[in-house]
Amino acid sequence: MLNMLKVDFIRLRKSSAFWLLLFGMLIIAFVFMIIQKTAMDYSVPLSRVIFLPMSMYGLAVSAFISTFVGTDFSDGFIRNKLLFLNNRNNYVISQIIVCCTACAIVYVIITAFSAGVGYFFFENNVKGIDFIRFFLLGFGTSLVSGCLFCVITILCRNKTRAIICCMGLAFLTLVLAMHTNSILVQTMYKSGILNPNYIDGFRRALISILHDLNPCGQASQLSSWKVWHPIRMMIMDIILICSLSTLGCLVFQRKDIN
Repeated sequence: MLNMLKVDFIRLRKSSAFWLLLFGMLIIAFVFMIIQKTAMDYSVPLSRVIFLPMSMYGLAVSAFISTFVGTDFSDGFIRNKLLFLNNRNNYVISQIIVCCTACAIVYVIITAFSAGVGYFFFENNVKGIDFIRFFLLGFGTSLVSGCLFCVITILCRNKTRAIICCMGLAFLTLVLAMHTNSILVQTMYKSGILNPNYIDGFRRALISILHDLNPCGQASQLSSWKVWHPIRMMIMDIILICSLSTLGCLVFQRKDIN
């Protein structure tokens, strides 16, 4: 598997899809900073800028991974790789490692770019320890996104189908995150009056868990600089990565590769 990882990392370095993802996210981060600086009628703090590009991260990553991994199936490389590895589980794990690494690299560069450039144009309200804490949470989110879309692509076994499924899921999770976030940010009282849209008890706990399970839900918390349950989010990221990897291995073992 080490040789396969080496080959795939070389392919990643030469992949136009990867570089398009990186430069595309840099452009998105730059545009978001311009909007926050020029279009808002109030002073925007740095904390609201650093992780703002993460709102588009899922869509961008889904397009990249479905294209990058899907090429193995569309070009027929998958048969040679499976013969070389002689173990389908190794193939799944190697692809997950490469995709998660790519997502992590892009995440680190985008976050560093937003923090570095934003420092000179926005009010700095970010403490070092808080930045490290939020950065690590976002790092986990990037790994979950890479693992999720990699497994979906592998199980689709068709690049076109994978692109549709991955981008469709990315859009769905984005819409769902917007919905759950709009519920969770409701306060019990508004202008001294009981807010009818506020929920608590079991419903709030359930929606909060769904929000933390959703990579876009995690991204929305990071961009607003308000993570309600950081420890739970980290635990869920670990559970999601392990569960998705196991599911990918089990299902791919039974797939008929033509």
